Amino acid sequence: MNKTIITVATTGAWPTKENNPNVPMTPAEIAEDVYACWKAGAAVAHLHMRDDQGKGTMDKEKFRQTVELLRSNHPDCDIIL
Repeated sequence: MNKTIITVATTGAWPTKENNPNVPMTPAEIAEDVYACWKAGAAVAHLHMRDDQGKGTMDKEKFRQTVELLRSNHPDCDIIL
């Protein structure tokens, strides 16, 4: 039997709420979406962060907030980030 690893990128590099109102943009939205994907079978999450205007950012505080929310709200989640 072949094994499959499911990887998700819930926010992606460019989509906005204008493109799809369901795209998670805030750390809280991203953390909840990653958890939902993990519950559905995803093993890996590739994270993209957005600034307060919805533009891509490498702000490590946004990453820290997202990971902290995911781990504190869902300690059972062992998804690879």
